[in-house]
Amino acid sequence: MNFALLGTDPDSIALAQAAEVAGHAIVWCGDIADACPLMPGWPAEDLGGEWEALLDQSTADAVIVGRGQATASLRAEQVNLLTKNGVAILTTFPLVDSVLSYYEIDMSRGESDGILLHFNPLKEQHTILDECREWIADGHPELGAVEQVVWERTLVERTQERVLWHFSRDVELLSLLDGRLNRLGALGSPDEAATYAGLSVQLLGKSEVPMRWQVGPVEKDSASRLVLIAERGKMTLDFDKTGHATQLTMSHDGESHITELQEVDAASNAVQRFVDAIVAGNGSASTWPQALAAMELTDTIEISLRRGRMIEVHQQQLTEQMAFKGTMSALGCGVLLLLPPLLLFLGWAAELLGLPWAKSWSYVLLGLLVAFLSLQLIPKLLFKR
Repeated sequence: MNFALLGTDPDSIALAQAAEVAGHAIVWCGDIADACPLMPGWPAEDLGGEWEALLDQSTADAVIVGRGQATASLRAEQVNLLTKNGVAILTTFPLVDSVLSYYEIDMSRGESDGILLHFNPLKEQHTILDECREWIADGHPELGAVEQVVWERTLVERTQERVLWHFSRDVELLSLLDGRLNRLGALGSPDEAATYAGLSVQLLGKSEVPMRWQVGPVEKDSASRLVLIAERGKMTLDFDKTGHATQLTMSHDGESHITELQEVDAASNAVQRFVDAIVAGNGSASTWPQALAAMELTDTIEISLRRGRMIEVHQQQLTEQMAFKGTMSALGCGVLLLLPPLLLFLGWAAELLGLPWAKSWSYVLLGLLVAFLSLQLIPKLLFKR
C-alpha cells in the first residue's frame, strides 16, 4: 500500500516508519518540518505546496497527517477536503486546537463515510488499560473498590498551549477507563500566567468515580503517572515521554510491588488498524468521534475557569441539518432584535410626514411575526421527521 506523509512531527514520522516496516511504501512527502527530518529512501522533495494532488487517490492509497509547519486553519481545511473526497487518513492528535475544526471534519466524515483515524500513543497500552478499567468498574481483588483516579502530568514547559495539548491526549485515556466523561471542573490560579502552570481539573463519568488531572514541574523520570486510589492501597502506572506504560506499582500495607511492563509498539498497532479498515472499507472504524469528545472536554476548561464551577459536557454531533438550523435560529434572533425598533422608527417618521399608513406599522409588525412563527410551526405539522 502506498502512503503519503503530509506534515511531519514526531508522531507522524513514527507512523510513517511503522508503515514502512510493515511493508508499505512512502511515495509522497509534504510540509516537512526542519526538526523532523525524513528517513533515507523517502521522497526528498517537499511537495507541501501541491497537496491538492492527494485528492486524487491515484497519488497514494492513504495519507498520514501530522502537525507540520502549516497554520492550524490550513491543516484543518486540508483534512476536511481530503475527508470529503473519501481519502483514508490517519492523523496525529491533537492535530489542531480548535474544537470547531473537529466538528466540521466530523461532519464531512459522516457525509462521505470516510476512514479517519487518529493516533494517541497513550491509548495503545491495551492490556494494562483493560485491567485498570476492570478495577475501576468492579474493584481490585486485593485492594478493594477504586475510590479516586488521579493523572499526574509533569512538564518542563507549562504554557497554556502545551498544557492543553497534553490534556487532550490524557483525557482521552481517562475517558477510555470510565466511558464518556460528561462533567468537568477546572481550578487555576487567579494569576492568568500561573493558571495553566498549576492547572487542576476534576472529571466525572458514568461510574461516578471522581477523576483528577493535574500538571506540575518535572521531578522524576516518568513524564506522567496514573494513580488508582483504592480502599486498602493504590496502583500507580508510570508512563515515559513517548507515552509508553513502563511499570505498575502496587502499594498495600506499607509495601510496594513493582511489575515491569513490556513495551508496546504503539505506532505499528495504529498503522495495522488503519490498514485493516482500508482493506475492509470500514468507515465505522473511524476514531474521529473520540478525538472530538476529547477536544470538547479540553475546550470546556476555559469555560469552567471563567464561570468558576462544574460544567456539564453534552455529546454533540454536527450535521448539515443542525448547521442550517443554527444559522436560521441566529437569523431569526436578528430579525426579532431589529424588526420591532425599525418599524417603530418608520411609524414615527411616517407620522411626522403625515403619511396615511403611519398608524398601520403595528399591524405590519404583527403580520411579520405571525409569518415568522408559521415558518417554525408548519414543518412540524406537515412532516413527522
